[in-house]
Amino acid sequence: MSMKFDDERPETYHWRVHTEKRIERLETDNMSHEVDIAFLKAHYATKDDIAELKAAIAALEARIDTKIAEAKTTIIIWVVGAVFLGQLLPALLKLLIPG
Repeated sequence: MSMKFDDERPETYHWRVHTEKRIERLETDNMSHEVDIAFLKAHYATKDDIAELKAAIAALEARIDTKIAEAKTTIIIWVVGAVFLGQLLPALLKLLIPG
């Protein structure tokens, strides 16, 4: 059940006729892929880069945690001081102002 090449419809053997154009297009595509791969290889991150970044993030998180703890302590001191003065000040005024 073989067909002769001449009896086939043009759509079925189109790819055989235009192989040179297809090969040129594939070569062009291949060159663009090679350029893309070269760019990626030049700019990709290594395991050392990622480890360095993780260490920097950990250091920043530690500094942020320290600053938050300092802020909490300061807020507590101000609130306790305000409540203490609010309770103590009227008693001191009674002692200082006769009457």
